Amino acid sequence: MVDRSRMRERHRELSYVTGQFMTEHLIRVHRLFEGDLTAAIVLATVAQRNVQRYYDEVGRDAPEGFDPLVAAGEHLPHLRPCNALSVSAATGVPRETVRRKVRWLVAKGWLSIGERGQLCVVNGMSRDFQDFDIETTERLLECMQAMTRVLEAPAVAKRRGE
Repeated sequence: MVDRSRMRERHRELSYVTGQFMTEHLIRVHRLFEGDLTAAIVLATVAQRNVQRYYDEVGRDAPEGFDPLVAAGEHLPHLRPCNALSVSAATGVPRETVRRKVRWLVAKGWLSIGERGQLCVVNGMSRDFQDFDIETTERLLECMQAMTRVLEAPAVAKRRGE
């Protein structure tokens, strides 16, 4: 468990390190989604909702691992669709805006819409994001290592007025 008093002591530096990661990440997302951060939020929300139950109940603890199961298509019967209303409720993005973003994401080949408006990520869509996701993981791990160094550094003497 992280010592919150230590975090308060070093909050400015932690904020800088975290902010650097987040700023660079948002710029990368902005580029990937052609400037449309709302579309990125919609796709991420649909993808998380689709896969969450399968990951929590099966994939996370599967002896063979989550990735091989998904590669074999084992997750497909377990995807939990959502709809524009639930995405809107979860994100605060107006429902009509969600619908516009969904149309764009369908045109990109990343989402599908069922007969009753159910939203699902398209099978194989993750290939389009593989390099992006690997780079994000690398950058996140570097950020976490930097934060660990900050938290493990010797205590600093307080300056006057702080």
